[in-house]
Amino acid sequence: MELTVDQALQQGVAAHKEGKLQDAERLYRAILQSQPAHPDANHNLGVLAVLANKTDAALPLFKVALEANPKVEQFWLSYIDALIKEKHFEMAKAVLEQGKKKGLSKDIVEAAETQLTPTAQVNEPKLAGQKKRLSFSERRKELAENKKKKKAKKQDLKGISPSQAEIDNLLHQYQAGRYSDAEKLALSITERFPEHEFGWKALGAILSQTGRISESLVASQKSVQLAPQDAEAHNNLGNTLKELGRLDEAEACYTQAITLKPGFAEAHYNLGDTLKELGRLDEAEASCRQAITLKPDFAEAHNNLGVTLQELGRLEEAEASYTQAISVKPDYAEARSNLGVTLQELGRFEEAEASYSQAIAVKPDYAEARYNLGVLLFESGKYNLAAEQFELCDIHLSKLYAIQCSYLQDKESIFYEKFELLVNQVETNAVLGSLGFRSEFKYGIKKSNSFCNDPLKYVVKTDLNALYDFENIFIETARDVLTDNSVFYRAQSHLKNGIQTAGNIFAQKKVLKTEIESIIHAEIEKYRIQFKDSEEGFIKSWPTSYEIKGWLVCMQSGGKLAPHMHDKGWITGSIYINVPPKSETDSGNLVLCLSDQDHVLGVEQSQQSIIDVVTGSLCFFPSSLHHYTIPFEEKEERIVLAFDVIPK
Repeated sequence: MELTVDQALQQGVAAHKEGKLQDAERLYRAILQSQPAHPDANHNLGVLAVLANKTDAALPLFKVALEANPKVEQFWLSYIDALIKEKHFEMAKAVLEQGKKKGLSKDIVEAAETQLTPTAQVNEPKLAGQKKRLSFSERRKELAENKKKKKAKKQDLKGISPSQAEIDNLLHQYQAGRYSDAEKLALSITERFPEHEFGWKALGAILSQTGRISESLVASQKSVQLAPQDAEAHNNLGNTLKELGRLDEAEACYTQAITLKPGFAEAHYNLGDTLKELGRLDEAEASCRQAITLKPDFAEAHNNLGVTLQELGRLEEAEASYTQAISVKPDYAEARSNLGVTLQELGRFEEAEASYSQAIAVKPDYAEARYNLGVLLFESGKYNLAAEQFELCDIHLSKLYAIQCSYLQDKESIFYEKFELLVNQVETNAVLGSLGFRSEFKYGIKKSNSFCNDPLKYVVKTDLNALYDFENIFIETARDVLTDNSVFYRAQSHLKNGIQTAGNIFAQKKVLKTEIESIIHAEIEKYRIQFKDSEEGFIKSWPTSYEIKGWLVCMQSGGKLAPHMHDKGWITGSIYINVPPKSETDSGNLVLCLSDQDHVLGVEQSQQSIIDVVTGSLCFFPSSLHHYTIPFEEKEERIVLAFDVIPK
C-alpha cells in the first residue's frame, strides 16, 4: 500500500531517531519527489546532511524549509547554525534580523546571537515532523547558565575570547594587505587568548603571506591543535607544509580538511596541486575536477587542471581549461601565459606569442610570461627581441638564455662579460658547460666551466637486452603508447620526418604501470657511482633531488634530429626501442659533439663521438653535449625514448 506524505514523514522521523539514517533519507527524498517544498522533509534531510559533515549541502534544504514555514523556530536556528558552520557569518546575521522581524522569541534570538560569538558551541539541529516539536530547552538552559555565570562573576567574555570587533579588524587589515598591522593584532590576540584558535590561525596565514614559512608552521600547528574540527585550519597547515616541501604531510592535511568538510573546494584544489607535484597526475586531475564541480567559477582550479593535462600530454584539453580560466577571470595573467605554452607545443606560434603578450599587458611585471615569450622568440631565431624579454625578467634560466642570445648574435664582449659573471657565481649547469666549448671554437679563447670540462669522457652505453626483458617492458609499452589515439604530439623544430609525444611520457598510464621509470633510476644511480670520484662539477654537485622527464621520438625513413642540447638537463639519456638494420655503417647513429656547428675551424674528430646504437641500447651523457642523429633511409621506424635528469 502506498504511504501518504504524513505516514512517510512519521516513518522517516522514527528511522532517523533509531539511527537508520539511510532509510530516513530515502523516505524524506520520497516526500520531496511529490512535494519539493515540504518544510519538515527539507529540514530533516538537511539535518542528515549536517550529520554527514555536508553542511554546505544542508544550506539550501534549510532555506527551503524556512521559506515554506517561517513560523517554526527550529528552522531558523538550524539554518543559522549551518551558516555559522560554513563561516557565512554576515548571512547568518542577516537571517537572524529577518527572524526578529518575524517575531522570533527573545530566548531564540539570544541563543542565536550566542552562536554568533566565536566561542559559541553549535548544537546539532533537532528533528522536526513530530506532533510535539522538539524544544530549545537545552539551548535556553545553556543560555540561562551563561547569564548566571556572567552575573555571578560580574564579567563578560573578555578572558575567554577576542571580541567580534577585534576579529573583524584583524580580518580587515589582512584582506587589505596591511600585514604588519594584522600581525600585531594577531600576536596580541594569541598573547591574551592563547587557547583560542582564531589568533593562531590568523598569525599562521600572515606569516605565510610574508614569507616566514617556518614560523608559520608553528602557528598553524597550534591552530589545528586547538580546533581539530576546523577544516580551514587543516587546509592552512597543508599550505604551510607544501611551501616547506613536505608534500606527503600536506596531502594528509588537505585530505583531513576534505573529510571534515567535503564541499571545501579550496582544499580539493590544494590537494590537486600537491598531487601534481608528487607526480600523481591522474589523482591530481580528479581533485581539480572535484574543485571545479563544487565551484564552477574557480579560475585557479581551471588553470591548475590545465597544467596537469598539459603534463599528461593532453594539449587540447589543457587549452580548453586555460580558456575557461580566462573566461572566468580575464585578467588572469598566469592562465594566459600557460595557454601560450600549450599553443606553442601545438605549433601555433603566432597565437602563443599573442597569449604571452596579453599576459604581459595584464601584468607588466609578470616575469614568467616574459620568460616564455623570450623562449618562443629565441626558438624562432629572433635573438635580439628575445634578449629584450630575458633582460626584463628576474628568472634564473633567463640569464642563461640571455647569454646564449649574445653568443648567437656574435656580441663577443657582451657574451664574455655575462659568461665571467655567471662562472664567478659558481654556476653549475649544462648551458655554461656547453658555451665554454662553443665559444672556444668560435672565438679561439679557452674557458673552463664548473659543469664539465671533458664531457665526452662521461658518455656511457649499456645493453639493456642483457639486463631486462626488453621486449615486454620497453618495446610493448612504446607500441601501446604510439598506437593510442588519445596520445598527443608536440611541434619539434629540430625533428625532420618524425613525431614526438607531448607532455611527460612517464605520466602516461601505460608507462606508469611498467618498471621503466624504476629501471632508469637504477641505471642513473649506476652512472653516478661509476664516476663518483670525478672532480667534474656535475658529479661533485650531483643534485640531491631530481625528476625525470621523457618523451618518445618516432622517425620515418630519412628522419633525423638537428644538433641541439637540453638546457634544463643535468644528464640526458636515450633508450633505443627500435633501430632499423643499417644499410650504411652509421645509419641512424647518435652523434655527440662539443660544438653546435657543422664546420668549425680547428675542430678535430676528437671533438665528437659517434655512438653505434642498436635496439636495446641505453646511452647516458652530460646534458652540456650537443647531439644529433645521422639520417637513415631504411623503411622501418626508428623509435627512441629520450629523457632528461632535471634537478629540483
